[in-house]
Amino acid sequence: MAITMEFFVAGSDAMAAGMRPRDRDHGLPAVFLEGFYPEEAVLEWESLFIGEPVRRITGPRMVVPIKNDGFGVFEVGEVLRTSLAGSDARRLGEIADLWAALDSRLDDEVSAEEAAGILREVGAVAKEATKTGQGLYCWLFAP
Repeated sequence: MAITMEFFVAGSDAMAAGMRPRDRDHGLPAVFLEGFYPEEAVLEWESLFIGEPVRRITGPRMVVPIKNDGFGVFEVGEVLRTSLAGSDARRLGEIADLWAALDSRLDDEVSAEEAAGILREVGAVAKEATKTGQGLYCWLFAP
């Protein structure tokens, strides 16, 4: 079964912690995706945006730690949230090309074209989070 995830806007950790894959009709700004590990992707995206190696990037803050059921929720950090929200389509496309070309991406099912779409969609949700002063979160399910 594929890894599934949803990047979404939430006003608090408690609200984010209540999100589940089966509850996708929540009415919040969100994008549903699949086929890559989001907790790794956010590290890589931030690294590419700020020009620092991944090993120097602080991992996402887990709101619901991943346990044996394969489900977890994390908050996207402020640096990445504002980078995504403040980038135009050209810049997101550049980051997508770099992300798709990383050696770590070779095992994932994400092409350069798909990467561009992913970053555009997550960027749009990040803009909503920034505009409303709320957090950008992601739930993931990796059975």
